[in-house]
Amino acid sequence: MVSVQFKTGANFTHECGGSIIDKSWVVTAGHCNILGYKAKDIRIAAGSSFRSQMTTIVPLKNFYRPKDYDGIYNDIMLLQLQKPLKFGSTINKINLETDIGKNYTGDLCTITGWGRNGEGNLPDRLQILSMPAVNKTYCGTANFMPEIYWNKILCLQEIGKDSCNGDSGGPVICNNDNKLAGLLSFGLKCNGPTPSVHTKIAAYLDWIKDTMNTKNKKNKKDKKNKNNTKSKGKKSNKNNRNRN
Repeated sequence: MVSVQFKTGANFTHECGGSIIDKSWVVTAGHCNILGYKAKDIRIAAGSSFRSQMTTIVPLKNFYRPKDYDGIYNDIMLLQLQKPLKFGSTINKINLETDIGKNYTGDLCTITGWGRNGEGNLPDRLQILSMPAVNKTYCGTANFMPEIYWNKILCLQEIGKDSCNGDSGGPVICNNDNKLAGLLSFGLKCNGPTPSVHTKIAAYLDWIKDTMNTKNKKNKKDKKNKNNTKSKGKKSNKNNRNRN
């Protein structure tokens, strides 16, 4: 898990959670950048469960959201990092859930985040919480969601437990299978009477893969062109020295 941070004044502050899915890619919620920050004003921090002890800070190269993201629904965003992460004991990627038809109702799911606690503060230490998944029909109805989105959500609810502001984009793992099942999208109220809504990863798997593959290929092509330009420049300089 990473902390997704935005530049406010001279400092960067935690805004959302995110999950590493590749050395150069993090997935989070689309609404985390609802204010329209530029990529240069966003970074991720990784390497520790304590926000104050992060070992790796990486700025963004760019970010991408689905074309049908509307500020509320299809709430997912890919963050492309300026340089790849080095995987080890404290930084690694999580595999993605691929079964779009999987029914999680009744399953115990775990969420993590640095979101606000009961006192309204952002904790330094990563918080971990387990809650059961609830029926998508009940969840969609309780949250006033159009039925067209019900197959794209994973919802959790348990009285006295909940995620809150600052937890958005954080991962959901169900049944301890170490696969990213979802990411936190929204809730009508922290610890309120309705379930929290999470974007179901499997519903966006094709978009995730297509976006990453397209941008990775472009990066390789740009790097190759840049290297070719450098090589031509060196050859030209050598010829100039010979003529002198």
